Amino acid sequence: MSFFLRLLCCVVLLSLLGCQGMRQNVLKERVVAQCNMTCMQHFEFCKKNCIDNCPTCSAVSQTTAANDFEKYVHERKVEGKKVMRELNSYRDPLQCRKVTCDCLSDLNVCKQSCAGVIPKKLQAVPNCT
Repeated sequence: MSFFLRLLCCVVLLSLLGCQGMRQNVLKERVVAQCNMTCMQHFEFCKKNCIDNCPTCSAVSQTTAANDFEKYVHERKVEGKKVMRELNSYRDPLQCRKVTCDCLSDLNVCKQSCAGVIPKKLQAVPNCT
C-alpha cells in the first residue's frame, strides 16, 4: 500500500512541476510579445521622426565642406598666401556612413534581441552618395 502512496505522491509532484514549466513559458511569451510591441513603437517613431538619412547627411556634408573651404580660401587671400588645399580636403568620405536612418534594420535587430540572440555577419558598410 505504501508503494502506491509513494507513486501517487510522485505523480502529483511531477504534475505540479510540469504546470510550473508551462507557466514559465507563458510568462516568457508575454515578455517577448511586450518586447516586440516596444520594437514596433520604436519603428513607428523612427519612421515619423528620423531625418538623418543618407541624402540629408550628404547634402549637409557638402554644404559644410564648401563653407569651410570658402573660409580657408578667404583667409589665405587676406594673408596674401597661395591656396594649397582643395575642396576634397574638407570632405569626410566616411561621415555619412556613420549615421543611419535605417528603421527597418533597427526593427529587425530589436526583434532579434527580444528572442535573446542577435546573429551577426561581416558585411560592407553601404556607400552613401
